[in-house]
Amino acid sequence: MPCFIYKSLFSPVPAFKMIEGNHAVSQKFIYFLGNIVNIALALYKCQSMGLLPTHSSDWLAFVEPQMRMEYAGGGVALS
Repeated sequence: MPCFIYKSLFSPVPAFKMIEGNHAVSQKFIYFLGNIVNIALALYKCQSMGLLPTHSSDWLAFVEPQMRMEYAGGGVALS
């Protein structure tokens, strides 16, 4: 995950230098919520692509990987 997400989430001061007044708290909350949504979306995309280690065989060498129950394929065969 890009480090700019973490940087923008944990140091929002540069983004809010010019904001003052009654709406500053709500705007900071929306900014924080938007960053959390971005992190959740990035985790979902990585999970759907199979990039996250979710099974014990991903980090233990002595555990056998899971067996696939079915395989899917697609496309048009060019002959």
